[in-house]
Amino acid sequence: MIYFAKLKKISSQSYLVEFPELDGCLTEGRSIKSALKNAKEALDAWLASNCDRNLNIPSPKKRNNKNYYPIEADLKISFAISLRIVRKKKNLSQAVVSKRLGISQQAYARLESPLKANPSLTTIQKLSEALEVKFVFNLAA
Repeated sequence: MIYFAKLKKISSQSYLVEFPELDGCLTEGRSIKSALKNAKEALDAWLASNCDRNLNIPSPKKRNNKNYYPIEADLKISFAISLRIVRKKKNLSQAVVSKRLGISQQAYARLESPLKANPSLTTIQKLSEALEVKFVFNLAA
């Protein structure tokens, strides 16, 4: 998941960073480099917090402007959110998916928790089969 952060110089030594799609997700930094580092931390925290509270997480929108910078969310957070979105689109409960996987509902719930998700490749393959989807990972550098 890549969201675009908008940088705005607010003084000679301060940059404001905001994510237009993510209400209240903002930070700042003394330089562009520190502002972008802080943007990554703010993005991950916002996504993890909103996912854990079952709040609606807007999809990223591509921005083509010199004031926007792509910020990639942590892979564990992206996976947990994507898994939850796929399950909900298929109108399945966690209980149903956990049964298909042969694991407890609590174990499945950890897969959808952004700070606890750490699935093995075998688990990802089983999830793919249970949900009838393919998980695609962008390996572009």
